[in-house]
Amino acid sequence: MLAADLDLVLPPGEAARLARLPSLAAHRAGRTRSAAVELIWHDTAEGTLAAAGLALCERRLGRARRWRLATLHATPPGRCVAPRAEGETLAALGHPLPAALLPVAACTGRLRTLPLAPDSGASLSLLTGRLRAAAGEQPVCRVCLAGAADPGLALMLAETAGAIAAPDTLAVAALTLAGRAVPAPTAPSVAAEQSVSEALASIMARQAAVLLRLAPAAAAADGTEPVHQMRVALRRLRSALKLFRRAADGPAVSALLAEMGALSTVLGPARDWDVFLTETGAAVAAAFPDDRAVARLLAAAAHRRDDAYDMLAAHLRGPAFRALSIRLAWLAAARPWEAEADAEQAATLAKPIAAFAGRALSRRLAGLLAPGPDLSGLSAEALHTLRIEAKRLRYAAEFFAPLYPPRPVRRFVRRVSALQDRLGRLNDATVAAGLLEALGRSGRGFAAGVVRGQMAAGHETAVAKVARAWHRVRRLDPFWD
Repeated sequence: MLAADLDLVLPPGEAARLARLPSLAAHRAGRTRSAAVELIWHDTAEGTLAAAGLALCERRLGRARRWRLATLHATPPGRCVAPRAEGETLAALGHPLPAALLPVAACTGRLRTLPLAPDSGASLSLLTGRLRAAAGEQPVCRVCLAGAADPGLALMLAETAGAIAAPDTLAVAALTLAGRAVPAPTAPSVAAEQSVSEALASIMARQAAVLLRLAPAAAAADGTEPVHQMRVALRRLRSALKLFRRAADGPAVSALLAEMGALSTVLGPARDWDVFLTETGAAVAAAFPDDRAVARLLAAAAHRRDDAYDMLAAHLRGPAFRALSIRLAWLAAARPWEAEADAEQAATLAKPIAAFAGRALSRRLAGLLAPGPDLSGLSAEALHTLRIEAKRLRYAAEFFAPLYPPRPVRRFVRRVSALQDRLGRLNDATVAAGLLEALGRSGRGFAAGVVRGQMAAGHETAVAKVARAWHRVRRLDPFWD
């Protein structure tokens, strides 16, 4: 099992009492060392380095001056980023840099180092101060746990001090505040030279980054898309862990799956009410714009959606999500499934990912095609199960896409996605019926009948589209053979 360097964000008010926390005192092994620090990020006026995914930072710590050139996005999220190169002077970096560099953002504050006992398995540093750029400023309060052999200390800080895994590096925050166009991570989820274990860690890192970056917008109810994409990222994470379950299993993975299940229970209702209001509800409102009963039903549904968003926001701002963020960052960095594996699993984890990918995709495809050529006799529950199988196959194909020629992968994913979407339309009707029941009196009467009629009117068309999409999927040749 690898050690992890975890980058955690603390609420600014917690910094002053961090060193006095009783839960941290047991791990300390000396006095805190403190020094003034200034971090200055340089770029061209056009943002050349940021656009290339690079951050050039000048660090002034006491009398020491050092320059660092680093990638903007740490992988996984919550991991202290290592520089590509570091030198006492700009010239010592040994990398060609654009001319006409200028300071674009700075962090001024203090760096405190708390000596920890050897059995803690980590060292701890705390950076506090203000991040400033022409566009404004914001507080900085970050903890770096270097060499964490387990997530215990970080989880303790999540519970007692409000720590959460940093979704992005401080450099990303600085350059974003400076108005630089920071590109999203573009590295493939997996690479052919990776082992099975390394590929799983890469997939987890990518999806965890998406999940954590969307959380603030989802908690603030900033539109419907953050909740939707957060739910997709969570489903991809759970699907990846289940895809690799034969090779990577154990207490750490089981604990993570349980915590992700808790998040799913609050993301699900928020997204279901969003779909009901923006699709079925919007169509009914357009057909009956002046009907008071319809307006009352949709108002009741909107109230339920607000309640669901309130529950989601409370969860995302609470200790359970903070713990999940840390466990995600630590698992993707430390790969604890290697230490928990038996001999057979260890052998699988060490194999090249390409051989594992083909077998995993074949299993997923067999699961999808199990119902046979005709779906007409399947129940709603069976069609829902088929939709889940299609989703799992699509996610697996997207995970492993960098290992294969792009054109057949795109064709395969496009057809499986179309089937998933058609089955999803049928499932939306089932979910909507359940939501009407949840509305109680508001979900009965004329307005509810209008909604059910709207869903029933499109049922036969939806079934026909499912049949066509199913036929097209069954004709597909696997791209991994």
